[in-house]
Amino acid sequence: MMQQSTQTVGDRSPEAASQLPPAVEPHDPAAVGSGVSVMLGAPDGSAHRWSNRSLVVLLGTSVVLLTAMLWHVGMVFLVLAPTNSVTQRHQKQIDDYIYPELGQNWQMFAPNPLQQNTAIGARVETAATDGTRRTWDWVNLSASHIEAMRHNPLPSHLDQNMLRRAWDFYVSNHNTKNGRPIGMRGTLSAEYLKRIALQRFGREWRGERITAVQVASRVNAVKPPRWSTQTVPDNTSYQVLPWWPVKDADYRKL
Repeated sequence: MMQQSTQTVGDRSPEAASQLPPAVEPHDPAAVGSGVSVMLGAPDGSAHRWSNRSLVVLLGTSVVLLTAMLWHVGMVFLVLAPTNSVTQRHQKQIDDYIYPELGQNWQMFAPNPLQQNTAIGARVETAATDGTRRTWDWVNLSASHIEAMRHNPLPSHLDQNMLRRAWDFYVSNHNTKNGRPIGMRGTLSAEYLKRIALQRFGREWRGERITAVQVASRVNAVKPPRWSTQTVPDNTSYQVLPWWPVKDADYRKL
């Protein structure tokens, strides 16, 4: 059978043989050098040529993207995983990468669903051209996020978490008695929350320049289902932060 197959290939007509691709010698010295290229066959019979330089660029880009993806997944895993020797040794580097933009609100293997409704509001103080100062009414910053999530099967991460996590980040890094920031993270959390509020208002409000902004929260517990025996306080708590002066630097990259 092997002999018959060999004869069949060798008995091809000159016309059929002319349509075959040219043979490539695997050890041809002429194929070595800067001009070498790799020929890849396409379904339509055409060929794409990739130079060595193109292949190096593609390979290098793939390695960089893969490394970045593995780094990100690894850092998120470490911040969610239970405390271990790696997180204890590199906690600062992990926190610097994750917080505040990539902060997570749950722990791996032990999810803790939210049991409170938190609404964040803000108001601004403005200065007119004649120097008159005016304090405006409160604006519910959470309302637009809630409206965007309502009846939306795939709400965005921004609408779900950005404002709420910014508030949690602020509260967890400030003294509950005197309101003073706790370390550098406290200062960073205040600047982050302030910039989110200013991003909503802009540089002017109702035609007047914004000179200060104030943020507050309204928190009430989520009622348990009817079949549950759990009891929660039926009250609403408020926390009002001090006024923050607004400068041009606060709008950097907003």
